[in-house]
Amino acid sequence: MKITESQIRRIIREELTKQEVRSMIDSQLSSYSNGRDLKKAIRNVAVDIIDEFFHEMWMKNGFWKSSLKNKG
Repeated sequence: MKITESQIRRIIREELTKQEVRSMIDSQLSSYSNGRDLKKAIRNVAVDIIDEFFHEMWMKNGFWKSSLKNKG
């Protein structure tokens, strides 16, 4: 169950207690963190980071490659 913005606004207008709001947020986070969606999102971020890292290393290989060759 996803909470929409209009539902959040309605809830705030009803003046829920902090504990009730906290409980709702915890429930949503718990259900999200247990699902495959979170794992998929983390996997996508990791792939993007690794891809960017290797791209940067390739583009700047003259800088780090010559430095390593000179140390030997």
